[in-house]
Amino acid sequence: MKFKKFIISIFLYFFFNINVASSNTSTVFIDIDFILNNSILGKQILLDLEELNKKNLDRIKNKENALNIKRDEINKKKNILSKEQIEKEIVLLNDSFKKYNVEKNNLLKDFKNIKKQKLDNFLKQINPLIHEYMKKNSIDIILDQRQIFIGNVNKDITEKILTIVNKKFPNNG
Repeated sequence: MKFKKFIISIFLYFFFNINVASSNTSTVFIDIDFILNNSILGKQILLDLEELNKKNLDRIKNKENALNIKRDEINKKKNILSKEQIEKEIVLLNDSFKKYNVEKNNLLKDFKNIKKQKLDNFLKQINPLIHEYMKKNSIDIILDQRQIFIGNVNKDITEKILTIVNKKFPNNG
């Protein structure tokens, strides 16, 4: 009987002395996309990328239109030119379309690389500011807002970081 009481008392002691998720860790969250879209530096990066993309699209459309005009000209000449001449022109046109597709794919790949590079550079520029904010405010962990289902609005530091980024980079970096 004493042994039973001893086991029960040990069990109760450990059961009631367990600290349930007590932590002194300071955790906050941030919306990097919001900072990118609303900071002076981020807006300039997005504007540069948009201009480059527009320039690439115009270039692609112009080449595509020129190739379509060549194709229409060949179709109009079908009854006038010999079969061999039409076939030569079709082969040349097909080669031109292949070159166009390669160039289009290269432009898209280059744009993706430039976009990635600029966004990585943006993150490199704001990262020290975020680290400094973490140190000053004794923050242990910053989570990306996209990874949080729901959270206390007081734990969102996005606006504070946006203000710091705009102060540090007032004239586009």
